[in-house]
Amino acid sequence: MSLLPEGLELVKIEKEPIPVRICQAEGSGPWFTVLVNPLSVDRFKRLLSKSTLPGGMRPNTKSARDHQAKFERTYCKAVIADWTGLTVQNFEEVLAGEESLMGESVEAWKEEGKEIEHSLDLAVYIYQNSWADKFSNPIFTVIQDGVTEEEEEEDEKNEF
Repeated sequence: MSLLPEGLELVKIEKEPIPVRICQAEGSGPWFTVLVNPLSVDRFKRLLSKSTLPGGMRPNTKSARDHQAKFERTYCKAVIADWTGLTVQNFEEVLAGEESLMGESVEAWKEEGKEIEHSLDLAVYIYQNSWADKFSNPIFTVIQDGVTEEEEEEDEKNEF
């Protein structure tokens, strides 16, 4: 049995990631810009439901912290498609002075303006170790705005 009449098919629309400016160290150089995957209302709700602790799991326990870490990794994987402009300076800026990069090639990276490539592990690290208003909140706002827009479009369709 098919959901739609013969001759009609439902095709998933691929949406382009949305660029979200995060920071620009010292007002020069490239912006650190995260490319955020737009999420459907359903996917957004399913993703957020994974953040809830399972029944019987007590907060502030190792199990709860492990659950939170697993959610953060799942969230970053679903939401962050890529990024551009993550220079050494921008990396240190987004971590708000809590940590600094060291090593024999740091100065060369700074001088050449080399960018650190996107990786899931680094995305999770930044998510976990930066202030929310600096990294996670701007990303969440873009996702939430997209979901709200989609819900409003659904509501308009249902009114007719």
